[in-house]
Amino acid sequence: MKNILFTLCILLLVGTSCQESFLDLAPKSTISPANFFKTSGDAVTAVNGCYKSLAVGGQYGSTFQVLMENRGDNFSDQDPSSGAGQNFQINRFSDNPGNTNLYNSWIAIYSSIFRCNTVLESIDPIIMDNTLKNRIKGEASFIRALNYFNLVRLWGAVPLVTKTVDPVSARDLKRDAVSAVYAQIEADLKFAAANLPATYPAADLGRVTQGAAKGLLGKVYLYQKKYNDAKTILDEVINSKVFSLLPKVEDVFSATVKYHAEILFAVRFAKGIAGQDHGFWYANTQVIGVDTTIQKAYTEAGDQRKTLVDAVRPTGNGNIMPRKFLDQPVNNAAGNDFPILRFADVLLIQAEALNEIGYNASTAAGTAFAHLNAVRKRAGIKELTGTDLPTQESFRAEIYKQRRLELPFECDRWFDLVRRGTAIAEIAANKKITIQPFRLIYGIPQQEIDIMNNPSTFGQNPGY
Repeated sequence: MKNILFTLCILLLVGTSCQESFLDLAPKSTISPANFFKTSGDAVTAVNGCYKSLAVGGQYGSTFQVLMENRGDNFSDQDPSSGAGQNFQINRFSDNPGNTNLYNSWIAIYSSIFRCNTVLESIDPIIMDNTLKNRIKGEASFIRALNYFNLVRLWGAVPLVTKTVDPVSARDLKRDAVSAVYAQIEADLKFAAANLPATYPAADLGRVTQGAAKGLLGKVYLYQKKYNDAKTILDEVINSKVFSLLPKVEDVFSATVKYHAEILFAVRFAKGIAGQDHGFWYANTQVIGVDTTIQKAYTEAGDQRKTLVDAVRPTGNGNIMPRKFLDQPVNNAAGNDFPILRFADVLLIQAEALNEIGYNASTAAGTAFAHLNAVRKRAGIKELTGTDLPTQESFRAEIYKQRRLELPFECDRWFDLVRRGTAIAEIAANKKITIQPFRLIYGIPQQEIDIMNNPSTFGQNPGY
């Protein structure tokens, strides 16, 4: 933590002009926040840097796919030698707090939070249009909330930092309660939802919208089992008619038409532009990483999602990867976006919330069955009724099944296993690995434990 704040208290990395879109940032220099924030253009540039921080290697550029997806049962790492076995250890539950993936993500997330805090602290004195000012604050608040949502799911209690902190004060940081972290996430997303527009012009495509803030808030509520709150906010997203399922599921992951009606929010990348592209996700040149259990899970005839987990190679490239994230390379790198929240997820979240509030066999519009069936129908499989799913538990099992089939490799599966309470059993059944309960969250990076050196306020997670 001290390392993060020492660097970022001195320098705020900002970008300059755009090449393809507002997220196409090519950092040219560093400058102190006190001297930088003078105009509305400065504020826009700074919040663009917040977006950019989500795309780095320690976040959705590469490491999140290891910490969030390789941990589950959709991926099997067969390469114990590469990278000193760091990814293999995560996949096989033999990791320790010294694993470099943990430190890389911790640093990247708190660096992103620092950028958001800097924007939120520095923008108020600027004389500018108030609607734009609140929009920028809403964007930074959303990104900060997303960062904390990832932190609390990965590590549990974490330092809640909502102001820029100098290196000396950083030594006083403590691990705050999970409930406090979630309260801040909710507050940030509510502010974002109240101050963000429903849509943007084409030049700003990819900025956080009101619907994205509400959708993520609904997901945050669901994780806390606040089902009525989730239902209320997700009704607003669904009834807004801003988002919709694409007719063909394979089009959702197009590497050319990337920000479409199904995407509430995605981390943007640009192929062929250094620093804005990424390596191939879930790729290996030697072995297939897609686990056989996810391939075999598509048991219903005609399910169009099955081919998306096929292991394929890009043209002229030795990597093997799931078809879902296939992108033909330029300079051996890809540029497809990573979806954080899409409409199919919203429908499944809402179906789950409604079922937890109370099972209802009706298939009328707006019911749990209607939302579930919208996802199933688009996948090319039959719609279900109360005869097929006659109980709350059977409906709950179907929701989690469809979440696995609809969202593999999108960083949801492991968290779904944990929040449902089935991670230990399903990892044992699908990966033949016996895990202990303490591994449902990760160990705090050992570097941070050593720097803080205060077990009473900054202790390690039990078991590590």
